[in-house]
Order: sequence, then structure tokens, then C-alpha cells
Amino acid sequence: MWDRGDDLSRDATRRDLARALMSLKPGAAGPLPSDVAAQDPAAGPIAAVVRRGWLTTSSGAFRPDAPVSARFAATVMLRAMGLGPSLRGLARVATEDGARLRVPAGFGPAVLSRELGLRHNYPAALDGAERADASPMRAADLVAMADRAGALSFAARSRAARFASIRLPVMSDAQRTVVEAAFAQAGMPYVWGGDWPTSASPWGAQAQGGFDCSGLVWMAFKGAPSSAALGAGTDLRGRTADAMAFETPSQRVALSVLAPGDLVFFGDAGLRTRRGAVSHVGIALGNGWMVHSSGSRAGVAISPLDSYWASGQARARRPGVFGAPPALTSAEKRGLAR
Repeated sequence: MWDRGDDLSRDATRRDLARALMSLKPGAAGPLPSDVAAQDPAAGPIAAVVRRGWLTTSSGAFRPDAPVSARFAATVMLRAMGLGPSLRGLARVATEDGARLRVPAGFGPAVLSRELGLRHNYPAALDGAERADASPMRAADLVAMADRAGALSFAARSRAARFASIRLPVMSDAQRTVVEAAFAQAGMPYVWGGDWPTSASPWGAQAQGGFDCSGLVWMAFKGAPSSAALGAGTDLRGRTADAMAFETPSQRVALSVLAPGDLVFFGDAGLRTRRGAVSHVGIALGNGWMVHSSGSRAGVAISPLDSYWASGQARARRPGVFGAPPALTSAEKRGLAR
């Protein structure tokens, strides 16, 4: 797909994306149209991709040197992989009463590309190199995306297909406000200590715009203007996942009755995880889904709870803005760590 001498530190182009797409189906090119040959004489394997109209402008022109964003690259690649129904399901995500949830541009490709592991997460020391989905994509990151797409397992594809029919429970106004505040950050990268979409966070500078797991919670409950107006995060005081998990015992809720907006905490010991060992948090969406920012997902994603570290589910909390949680049963109290 790439010549040995290619400079992959540069920004990716539509020519690069066409080559990456054809690497997924190398035998599908067919004859090279003369207009494409005139623009790019070495573009033999690009022909079928261009012919399908995936990379052309509204006028039908193929601009091989036009830059591509990660959002655009993921959209085209996921369609080429047959995941158009899942993209549409996310774009139209709604509650069971048919009410559509507000989502940002590029929500579907942002969520799917991360849930499938197609995006590269830079180590914390290089967080300054992270880019949001709407920004130009590096050629190296496009290469990584194509390589991972080509190696996807059947199980991963099946997991992605679940998004085609995603439906969430009916939500109160407060639940919807917090959930939509988290959804608004889809397309942002995972940044250690990040809690804001730019580096100039009101809570302290960060290497790049983006979120770690508790930072996304912090933004959804305390940073978004709509959530702040509700006082949604008034009783969230600790900034880390571990602090949030243990600071208000009266808000503890059983994992079996998770509702939209509840916080789900994870640790290596599962239900026996104790204070100091909780390492991840997500925001429950109900019906077995959560939204979270994870290094393994390279940013903000939606994951099924039964396939994301199911053995690590440690405890859950219902913030006060959603009302008091149901009392834990005696069996639940005995089975949970203190």
C-alpha cells in the first residue's frame, strides 16, 4: 500500500485514503478511468474507489492532494467495510419513545472507529500530538487505521453491527442533559488529565484538547453550560475515578439497575475492588450501554457493558441530580466491597 520512502509524518490526502481503502479489497480496482490517470498516473488501485464516488467533491472531481480529516477517513472506511447501517443507527440514536438524542457532526464514525480500535492512542508523554476527528489526519495514523481495519475479527464486526439498532431508555430532562453533554465530546482524543475540548481548560492547562475517563464525567456534569445550570455536578467533588467512586456512599446503586447518567466504576478486582484501586469510570446510558473516554478506545466512545471489561465492573453511583437510588438488598450489600 505504501512505498518504503513515503513520509508518513505529513498530513494524509485523498490519494492516501484511496490507497488505504483498496488495501482492504486489493482485487477490486478494475480498469483505470482516463480522467483519474491524468491526475495521478500511478493511481491504478484507486480507480474503483473513485468510481464509487466516495472521494469525489460535489462536482464529481477527484482531488487527490486534498487533505482528509480523521472523521472523513473513518466515515469512508466504515462504509467500505459494510458498516453503513451502524453509522446510520448512531446518527439517529433515540430513546424507546422515539425521541432523538442530540449528537454532534461525525458522531457515528467517531464512536465506531474507536469501538473497533481503528484509532491510535498516543502515550501520555506525547498527548500534545493528539488530534480531534475534525482536524487533518496524519498519514501515519491513516496507515494504522487501515491496518487495523484489515485485521478486524468477526467478533469485532459483530459487536459493531449492534449499533445499527441501538435504543436507549426514556430519559428525564436531567438524564438527557448529562448524556447529551457527554455525546457532544465524541471525536475528541484520550488525553491524560484532560477535561476540556481545548488545551485551555478552566481547571488547569492540559497538553491537548481531550478527555481522560473522569475528565469526561467532569465535563458532562460540571463543565457543559446546560449541566452546570442544573447543578448536575454539585455533589461530584473528587476529580479522579477512584475519588468519585467512594465519596458519597449514600448514592451507591446496584449494577443490575443502572439508569442513564449513573456512573459505572471499574477495577481489577471487580466487585471486590477497594478504595485506591478503581481505575476507570463511564457514564451509563441504560440498556447495557455506556459512554466513556478510554485509552483503549483512543478517546470518547460508546461501548456495550457486556463487552467492555465486564469482569472489572466494581460499583456504581447515582448522582443526586437524578434522585435517590433504590436501596441495596442485603445480598447486594454482602456481595459488594466496602
